Amino acid sequence: MNELLLYRIAAAVGGLLLLVVAGWTLRLSPGNLARFEPWPRNRLGGLLLGWVALGLCVSHAQVVSPGFLQPLLWPLAVIVPVLSYFFLDYLLARAVGGVMILWAYYLVHESFNVHAAGTPVLALLAWIFGFGGIWVSGRPCALRDWIRLCCGKPHWRWASAGFLILLAAAMLAAAALTGGR
Repeated sequence: MNELLLYRIAAAVGGLLLLVVAGWTLRLSPGNLARFEPWPRNRLGGLLLGWVALGLCVSHAQVVSPGFLQPLLWPLAVIVPVLSYFFLDYLLARAVGGVMILWAYYLVHESFNVHAAGTPVLALLAWIFGFGGIWVSGRPCALRDWIRLCCGKPHWRWASAGFLILLAAAMLAAAALTGGR
């Protein structure tokens, strides 16, 4: 599969996924806070998403890893999420933060690489998204706090959903409008 087609598929699927998350964000309310507040601590979701994130990281790590570490990368990508399941709290929040960082990196890098339509806007929005991922990774309870804010204050809910919709629109536009080089 060529690079441009892969980018277009990834941007389209990612944009649709962000629209789903924006819709979920708009449904947050004080009445369903008790249902959604524990999600960042979900261990099984964190384990599964952690496997996906670390599986995506292996190809990037192979380039910069010393030779003795090369054969250990895939086993580590399988074992580390399992160990995290038993020893870390807020596992889903950590995994979500990691995926946000990876997705932001991919968007910025590939947008410039394939000369995507609207690259400067998409890059700026992706950087903001990536900063959010760094924040959540560094302070995993921030995802729980964000859910609380969105449930309690409508302006947070609308601003968050608005940003996600804006990023999704930029991604979908880049997927649709980006042609060959």
